[in-house]
Amino acid sequence: MNNIKVAVIAGTPKDTQMGVDFLNSKGISSLGYQVSSSPEEQSKLQIQSQHELGNKVKEIIEKIKLEGVDTIMIYCNSLSTAVDIDKLSREEDIRIITPLTVYKKIAYDYKNIGVLAANNQNSVGIEKVVQSANTSCTVIGLGILPVIIDIERGISEQDIVRKFALRKVIEFFNQIKVDVLILGCTHFPYLHNELKKYVSIPILDPAELMYKVIYNF
Repeated sequence: MNNIKVAVIAGTPKDTQMGVDFLNSKGISSLGYQVSSSPEEQSKLQIQSQHELGNKVKEIIEKIKLEGVDTIMIYCNSLSTAVDIDKLSREEDIRIITPLTVYKKIAYDYKNIGVLAANNQNSVGIEKVVQSANTSCTVIGLGILPVIIDIERGISEQDIVRKFALRKVIEFFNQIKVDVLILGCTHFPYLHNELKKYVSIPILDPAELMYKVIYNF
């Protein structure tokens, strides 16, 4: 079963490597392809230059196909919301799995969903996908790009949680009683062990669910 090879497309060197490491930990051979050199560049492309971003992703997909890979995992929530990945999948005739794939699957499992995202466009994109599947589900999201920048810099999770008062953010989600907290940026699992100390609700890492989709678990 683990003979499958998966290409990982993500926004920056950090989350690209995180995606590759995640799949390798599952025994899946993977190759990484980054779209941008930094979170700032990635966010700018997503907000101001979506056409250019789409072309970049298309070029990467064409390169991946030449290397004989037939499955792609987009290890980036914000990239998934900024580019029409479903359209590219059809046009390039290749299987592409994104965090949005799994959000559609879980939309009916929850009434209120909290989201930690890289930017607010990312949060809005997740909300659209969830509510397109289940209009009665409420999504409460928060975009925090500076957190992503510090994760890229290798700042410790304890220092990041303290610097950005993320304990208070978690207390907010606890207080409004969301049913689940989605780590809506693939950088956020870096903080998972620290965040779970304060959260009284389940934390959902879309990577685990994308892995299950790859194998149709």
